[in-house]
Amino acid sequence: MPRKRNRKLLVQIGIITLLIFVATLAYSMITDYSITEKSFLSSKNEMIDRDLINMSSSEAMTGMTSWFWDYTKEHGDDITRALTEEEIARLESEEIQSALNAYSYGERNDFAECDPELQMFNARNIFQVMVLLRDMEIKQLKYASIDCISFTNEHEAFLYLRNTADEPDVLSEESFSDPYNTFAYSEAFKTISYEASQHSAVRQILAGELNEAGKTLYEVYSDPTDGKVYYIGYTPVVFDGVIGCYQCIRYDFTEFRRDLLNHAMNSMIIGFLVLVVLNTLLMLFIFVNAIKPLSKVKTGVEEYMNDKNSEAVVEKMSRIATRNEIGAVADRFADLAQEIDRYTNENMRLVAEKEHVAAELSLATNIQTSMLPNIFPAFPERKEFELYASMDPAKEVGGDFYDFFLVDDDHLGMVIADVSGKGVPAALFMMAAKILINDHALMGGTPAEILARVNKQVCANNDAHMFVTVWLGILEISTGKLTASNAGHEYPMLNSNGRYEMLKDKHGMPIGAFKKSKYTNYEITLNKGDCIFVYTDGVAEATDANDELFGTERTVEVLNAAPDASPENILRNVRAAVDAFVKEAPQFDDLTMLAFRYLGTEENQ
Repeated sequence: MPRKRNRKLLVQIGIITLLIFVATLAYSMITDYSITEKSFLSSKNEMIDRDLINMSSSEAMTGMTSWFWDYTKEHGDDITRALTEEEIARLESEEIQSALNAYSYGERNDFAECDPELQMFNARNIFQVMVLLRDMEIKQLKYASIDCISFTNEHEAFLYLRNTADEPDVLSEESFSDPYNTFAYSEAFKTISYEASQHSAVRQILAGELNEAGKTLYEVYSDPTDGKVYYIGYTPVVFDGVIGCYQCIRYDFTEFRRDLLNHAMNSMIIGFLVLVVLNTLLMLFIFVNAIKPLSKVKTGVEEYMNDKNSEAVVEKMSRIATRNEIGAVADRFADLAQEIDRYTNENMRLVAEKEHVAAELSLATNIQTSMLPNIFPAFPERKEFELYASMDPAKEVGGDFYDFFLVDDDHLGMVIADVSGKGVPAALFMMAAKILINDHALMGGTPAEILARVNKQVCANNDAHMFVTVWLGILEISTGKLTASNAGHEYPMLNSNGRYEMLKDKHGMPIGAFKKSKYTNYEITLNKGDCIFVYTDGVAEATDANDELFGTERTVEVLNAAPDASPENILRNVRAAVDAFVKEAPQFDDLTMLAFRYLGTEENQ
């Protein structure tokens, strides 16, 4: 496999650390900017609040009442226009001046009842004083503007007066040379658009949250008309318990915000450059102490995968001088390479042993198979019966066995048995049991006597405490009389009237279980065509993927599906049905079957 130079990890670490640094720097700058701006505006609160209260008090001292605010909405043009010569002469008359002085010093307050001319002169007088005061306050306090506003609804407001820093200085000598025309401000009284949605404080005012003198609401407002940012304070002007209008001071802190933003950006740039340098040093440190040693470990792994030379790996890993977790990984990999070599050698030895064991098991399988009669037809010269048997072990060798043999010329012995356990121990016990049963059967006696003798001999040398279930039958060929005995084995299936039925014979204890076990004979007379089927529990207890057993009922159904089948076909049909039932589920038990059909002799045919 070609080697590739790979720096992905270093790049990933570099990007992640840089992003963390940048995020931390940005958060610090934004937090510092926000705190500085809030601190600055908080410092302005006290100043704006004080000036708003003072302005409201000064208006009360100059006789500005709610009447004035109502009058300006209808007669604003009369207040701001230039007077005619006749109006000037009338204004300078002793009568008018005396009346105006009375209003100014609080001797009169019947504004609404006096004649229109005096109302106009009185309103102009109030307006002139207000303009002078506001103009002086703007110039001294450095505000962008001072407004007197009455908010009508969410979209409109009435502007009584707006003094801005851009207007001419009404206190100048030039302005005093024409005192009656100085105050002709056409923009002083008008209905203006005032969207509350853009002003948080105005929304609060309209909601009734600013309804007492001495209370102030603040907001930061970015004015789209001039692109400036203002800090605005609002306070109500109250006359006789009624709010006449709202004083509004606009402080322009655009330059401060711009300077603060520039300072933050410069700090961000400097900080970013510092972070780049620090990140570069960090990446260099990581490369020297992590990436480079890891690359050596990776190269060592690849080389070991190719040549399996653990000594070369140990030598290469020893040259990694990094004394951290990566150095420990290199040491552990060297140990792992040596351990893999040891494991490989041991595994090769075990494989060789396994192959030897497999060969021996194969030989044992052949020996076991050769011990069972497996040539069919079994007795081709005998026409009185048909016989077929099979044994499929769950492992290489099994514990089940079958046997059939001629005791003499007129007697046929048939055996099927199931040893407890699996594998080699069961196979050894099975061979011993088979030989004993065969030997004792040839010595003569009934099946029950034969089983009793075999049981006694097995129990005498059964240190492994194993046992075997046995069904033993001896057929008198000339008459069809079958004498059988059951040592704890499965019930045989008998077909004597065209259908198979389970023959529930009397069971004795399995061979090897108890030394003094007793066994009972029973007799069946087989007629021509009768068939007997015996099997081990591997048939009935075959299990599918859902842990459901094949069972004896299904076995009877399969047999009765073809009751006239030959012994060979009987075994084939049962095995096919079991395989179809269990499907892919593994075989857990040996599966052994024997089928016998009695055809009769010439005398009884």
